[in-house]
Amino acid sequence: MRRLFGAGLAGLLATSAAPACSAPCETADSDPVRFDGGALTADGATYSTSPWDGPYLHFPAGRRFQIEHQLGVTPPVVLTYVAFDEHPFAGSNASESAGNQTVIERVDDEVVQVRNDTCSEFWLRVVAKK
Repeated sequence: MRRLFGAGLAGLLATSAAPACSAPCETADSDPVRFDGGALTADGATYSTSPWDGPYLHFPAGRRFQIEHQLGVTPPVVLTYVAFDEHPFAGSNASESAGNQTVIERVDDEVVQVRNDTCSEFWLRVVAKK
């Protein structure tokens, strides 16, 4: 019985030492993709990359966007949303980004720079407000 237990324990330890997941993807060294689309509201106080129903920006693992927000001032409010479809309300949904799904790297009077710091693929919507 002891030999059987010892062999089982050795096998368990050998498999637990092996990596359970594949190596992480590269998410830190991508060049930014410049985006100059989107629109301001009629009063010029809010910018968004797209309407709620899309099309959202393709946001694969490691993608970095420099989004030209057109506000002319550094926005004090930046909101980010992710979805699994370019047009999320046509069959899925959208949610506010959480954790490292959308890392905000820079906010100034010209651009908001964000990066997907995950190994997952999303579609992105960004809103900036004066």
